[in-house]
Amino acid sequence: MVLSRFVLRWEKSVFLKKRKWSELPSDILLIIFQKLGPINVLTKTIRVCRDWLELARSEPVLWRKVDMTCHGKKFGPNYLEDIACIAVNWSAGRLEEFSAEEFGTYDLLQYITDSASNLKCIRLIRSRVRERELEELIKRWPLLEEIELTRHWCSSKLCEAIGLLCPHLKHFRLNELYSGCASGKENLIANYIGRTMPNLRSLQLIGDTMTEEGLHTILEGCPQLESLDIRNCDNLTINQRIQSELERIKILRLPNDSTIDYKFHRHVTKFSPCWGPCSLCYGSNSDSDSDIDSDTETYFDIKYGHIVFQNCD
Repeated sequence: MVLSRFVLRWEKSVFLKKRKWSELPSDILLIIFQKLGPINVLTKTIRVCRDWLELARSEPVLWRKVDMTCHGKKFGPNYLEDIACIAVNWSAGRLEEFSAEEFGTYDLLQYITDSASNLKCIRLIRSRVRERELEELIKRWPLLEEIELTRHWCSSKLCEAIGLLCPHLKHFRLNELYSGCASGKENLIANYIGRTMPNLRSLQLIGDTMTEEGLHTILEGCPQLESLDIRNCDNLTINQRIQSELERIKILRLPNDSTIDYKFHRHVTKFSPCWGPCSLCYGSNSDSDSDIDSDTETYFDIKYGHIVFQNCD
């Protein structure tokens, strides 16, 4: 019995070693690549064999949505920007959605803007882009339908610019750690949203400083609003008038609701016991570029989007 089990395991290992990964159908591979996400594809999957590299490079539909969030700090920001440029190149101008967490500079977003004329969604989670730089870029994103800025400082001026320059905007997320605001300025963001974003379908304002008057302005100025998330908005008191106005909202999250189900909740959780990098959030990986697999050295040519492997069969 023990011998038969050993033989079966040996036969299985031999079969796996002899398997030709390049013979897998391309349509199946594309589905797998999409499930893995761009970071895994660019850092691991395309190293399996040359055919997989060529498939990833020759299918722009694979790079229509580039989500580079939840990377667990396995890679440094410079490395992430490099592979983001590769993904943009391989999209062949078809990029529609781009998401980045804890990396991203003005140069990267400008490169994306120059390469993708059909950008419809941008999500920036604690990016390095300055407010005036983002305002300049937004002027070149007239087709945007969705914007998320989480832990990314956004003044009322930038909020107004987003509303005026993005007439097709349907989904807006502006999330912060709650901090008190000077009297008379609590509702600036909410007022500009209500006045300049009439086509909103969903709105997320975790940690905003608005009061009941600001929320009233939003509900009055956004008649098509169906989803509203106002968690951690500690200045809000849901009075009878506001409660009646909220009855038309199909998906509603109130100030005292937990943020644990929010994808980036660690960035907006108040008094988090694991605030900042820790093993619970990130595992044991550090924030340096040196954590990249040392068995295969990778060189990125940003200008042409080429990848060269020094230790790849």
